[in-house]
Amino acid sequence: MDWSNFEEHLKDEIQNIGGRYVWTDMMIQGDHHIQKNVKSGKYRLLDGDRKVLFNGSLNNCRAELEKLDLKFCSDHLVLLIHGLGRHAGIMKKCTAALRDAGFAAHSLNYATLFEDVAHHADHFEYLLENIKGIKKVSFVTHSLGGLVIREVLRRCLVWNGTTAHKLVMMGTPNKGAQIAELLGRLKAYEIIAGPSGEDVKPKQKLDELPEPQIPTLIIAGGRGNDKGFNPLLNGDNDGIVSVDETRLDIEHEFLLIHSIHTILMDNKEAIKATLNFLST
Repeated sequence: MDWSNFEEHLKDEIQNIGGRYVWTDMMIQGDHHIQKNVKSGKYRLLDGDRKVLFNGSLNNCRAELEKLDLKFCSDHLVLLIHGLGRHAGIMKKCTAALRDAGFAAHSLNYATLFEDVAHHADHFEYLLENIKGIKKVSFVTHSLGGLVIREVLRRCLVWNGTTAHKLVMMGTPNKGAQIAELLGRLKAYEIIAGPSGEDVKPKQKLDELPEPQIPTLIIAGGRGNDKGFNPLLNGDNDGIVSVDETRLDIEHEFLLIHSIHTILMDNKEAIKATLNFLST
């Protein structure tokens, strides 16, 4: 922490609810990462416990990170990407399980409420282009996170010697989310959900997003019947996304588990399936 501007840093943290919703990860190395505040344009360097080590420009934060000469514990990195209106901490159970299994795993934070899918992908593309010591990278995503990574993979499958390996999508509305269309009729929806909330609606923009060209596992939540958890949605669903909305047109592995949308990433069966898929 740069204590010379402590009062300013404290004010930022209070205004930004601890940084969970306005900070986006731009670089990672080992368990440290550089974040950008998408509202102010400021940058900061955090350690593995998400404690601020340095505040400054992107170049200065990069210089501080390079001084640490950090290494990943494995050359197979798994990036975990949360959903709309959430933060990196919600993926902690799955992250811990992946690390216990020997993967280098990192849950990324991004400002879902303030930017659209294309801008989220811009940040993560930069992150991937600057990773060192990784041969292959896999992605474990929840909801909106799956669409962000589909956009990343549309642009490239290899970054500075790191190759895209596998993708897990939990509750991702690959066909668009009917509930977003329903809620979108409310004036408050755009204010609450932001630009990304528009991107999950079933429309041409989503139809034009290419499906992933790497092995993919889709995990959907539901009740295993034709009603699901939310009677307002068509067919089986997790309360937010229907099972049919999660599917891809290309060949992919699929698992339906009894879970609602918001806790899908914590489900033991989902985590076990993720580990098995990434380990083979």
